[in-house]
Amino acid sequence: MNEKRFNLAHRLIHWAIAATVLFLLLTVFLRLGWMNKDNMGSIIKESLAKSGTIISNEDAAAIGKSVRKPMWNYHVLAGYVLIGLYVIRMIITSVQGIAYQSPFLKGISIKDRFKSWLYIIFYILMAVSLVTGFMIVNGPKDLKEPMEFIHVKSLYYMITFIILHIGGVLLADFGKEKGIVSRMISGDKQ
Repeated sequence: MNEKRFNLAHRLIHWAIAATVLFLLLTVFLRLGWMNKDNMGSIIKESLAKSGTIISNEDAAAIGKSVRKPMWNYHVLAGYVLIGLYVIRMIITSVQGIAYQSPFLKGISIKDRFKSWLYIIFYILMAVSLVTGFMIVNGPKDLKEPMEFIHVKSLYYMITFIILHIGGVLLADFGKEKGIVSRMISGDKQ
């Protein structure tokens, strides 16, 4: 089982997915926070007012939205990259087998069963996120609103998974699986 978890293909795809997901989350947090169209609009409106140009809140928000559009285009591009990485991950998994125990096996510990279900649920929810994101951009317009609703909610499972994953890995590294972090980086058993 450990050979599946720490071989080069597994490690490369893991870190590529991690980097892409973190980039996607960064674009979401920027869009929700500092680069929120209303925040950007108020900065633009105040700056223009100093030079004597007055615009409406709606026009300022529209300008703010267009300023952040290139960043959002990168979010969409990263979504396509993540779709490709997800497909590659599923191919690697089908060729090499799963890197964790099946939760249906008899006699596995509650901890291992929990980890297995966590990964299964993560990959199912990631597929939902990828499909809904794809449908927002490429699907019929009448499905855009429900797809956006589902896609936005995926932020919650992703953050939860990242916290559980990092916490679990650190606990394992300090516990019975010493060196798991360095093996996931270098592949070497220490």
